Amino acid sequence: MKNKIMILSLGRTGSLPVYSDNIVLHFPKQAFDYYKSKYVVEGFRIPEQKFIKTYKSSISFILNTTFILPYYIIVLLPRIIKKYKALYLPYFHLWNLPFIFLFRMLGREVILTVHDGVLHKGENGYLIQKYSNLNIKYSTQLIYLTNYVKISVENSLKLIKPYIIVPHGLLENKYICQSSIKINRGKNLLFLGRISRYKGVELLSEVIEEIDENIEECIIAGKSNYELKIKNTHKLKIQDKYLSDLEIGELLNWADILILPYLEATQSGVITLGISSELPMICTNVGGLHEQLNEDECIWVEPNKNSLKKGLLSLIHDDNKRNFLINQMHKKKESLSWSNVSSQIFKFLIDNE
Repeated sequence: MKNKIMILSLGRTGSLPVYSDNIVLHFPKQAFDYYKSKYVVEGFRIPEQKFIKTYKSSISFILNTTFILPYYIIVLLPRIIKKYKALYLPYFHLWNLPFIFLFRMLGREVILTVHDGVLHKGENGYLIQKYSNLNIKYSTQLIYLTNYVKISVENSLKLIKPYIIVPHGLLENKYICQSSIKINRGKNLLFLGRISRYKGVELLSEVIEEIDENIEECIIAGKSNYELKIKNTHKLKIQDKYLSDLEIGELLNWADILILPYLEATQSGVITLGISSELPMICTNVGGLHEQLNEDECIWVEPNKNSLKKGLLSLIHDDNKRNFLINQMHKKKESLSWSNVSSQIFKFLIDNE
């Protein structure tokens, strides 16, 4: 009897497996089978999880896509036919499409969460965008994190599908210490997360060079996906590497202000870390960021040097404003609990069967 949902979370690193784990953890037990990459680094254990051997490098991607992926399709086919009424994909992955085609051939529903839809400049490339488009095109229902992404996808691909908009839940970190955040001088500035061209770290470095007398230190931390031209200085430090949960927690505890100087954006998981750690944030007014934070929940600036500089200086020197934003983040936590996010998504999965 087809009475379960098949869920695939085949990513290995980054916040996407963590996003998926947090959602599935709050689904009703016995309602799904959860398949994860055997090589997953991030995330945590789900009691119902099963492992699939994916890949860890370009060479293993080629080999395992050629030999291992077809093996799993064959082995799982009887179970898919007899057991699963729908396929839920919490994010895009290169191995999603064969499963999408299989479920569609069987007349089953496929629900995909679209995080970006139209990929950022400098991210991946033309072929990945086309492949991502196929995932979206052949899914039957879509889950968006922001209305901005929904409109972007519909305009770009010229398609309308049943959908729901469910915001990103809070990315929590057990190493965050709230008490360290309350003693706030506004002098320690932090950029956190994967460093891509669209995230404006060069813009931030130019501003720091002009306001260095007003700060203690600014840290740009995260693994870059292009060759950074920014250099360490007395006030600006670059940590170009993958960060552990401990390192992320320590950076958030150290920071007084979290900065998102993005030149474009869909949504940001870093914002959820900022909310979780109750940090005052400065965000550029781009993409879907305004759907994650209200007008009075951060300092909004334009993606240019003068605006970012003005916003930073105003927040650095205004204790009352920083304390106000800390209190706003404390209130914001309640609405973005994973149980709330998960219940909305599960209801959508059930209602669209």
